[in-house]
Amino acid sequence: MTEAGRRSHEIQSLIPVPRAVIFDLDDTLIVEEATAMAAFRAAAEVVSGVDPAVLGDAARETARQLWRQSPHLAMGRELGIASWEAMWASFEGGHPRLDDVAVWVRSYRLAVWEQALERCGADISAAPDAADAYIRSQRSGHPVIPGAVELLRGLRDAGRRIGLLTNGPPDIQRLKLSQLGAADLFDSVVISGESGVGKPDPHAFALVLSGIGAVAPDAVMIGDSWTRDVEGAARVGMRSIWVSNGRPLPQPLPSVSVVETTPDAAELLGC
Repeated sequence: MTEAGRRSHEIQSLIPVPRAVIFDLDDTLIVEEATAMAAFRAAAEVVSGVDPAVLGDAARETARQLWRQSPHLAMGRELGIASWEAMWASFEGGHPRLDDVAVWVRSYRLAVWEQALERCGADISAAPDAADAYIRSQRSGHPVIPGAVELLRGLRDAGRRIGLLTNGPPDIQRLKLSQLGAADLFDSVVISGESGVGKPDPHAFALVLSGIGAVAPDAVMIGDSWTRDVEGAARVGMRSIWVSNGRPLPQPLPSVSVVETTPDAAELLGC
């Protein structure tokens, strides 16, 4: 356990050992947001005559602007789909709610790079190459949080039921899960882009609880999002472990324990 994680552990009451543990995926088991930000710069590097850092930042901001202006923003927020995810997801295998956005993103990706290149005074003809490079960078893999897989295996060896509850497009979440190398350790996997419902909606939690054969009081949710993971779990009467990643605690809650990184939860989970 890290020193920061030890301090968090010391100021929290030990929770009763849960029979089932539900994990978030992005920035809980794998490095997501930082990987996405690096992908913008990596894609910008295929464009000659432009500072990759400047173009990458321009593309990231343009993606956010166009996503917020899109007719799919409300649905994206409900299912927890970020602008940078729409930049590389195919939405294959998705819930019918995603049928329209799967078509729309084809023009969205190109428009992001065209507008970003224009903002940087560069030739917009490079947009298709940058768009493809971004997808290649994202698909090349997301780093696993050190110790996360070991925690999963420890829970499995201890006889716990394990679920995964993640928001995002179905194809890329399945790819990340495959790259994690631990898909076989989960008794149930619920992805918002497949189910059509995302955290913090209580129905999302009900789906994964049903999948692992558990009830809320006997389970704990582990995730880095206060709104989606912690508050979502509280709505259904489930305890949670918030992965702070160095951030201050928004508010103390009796049902919430705090750790610095995911592996720091091992002691709280009795493994």
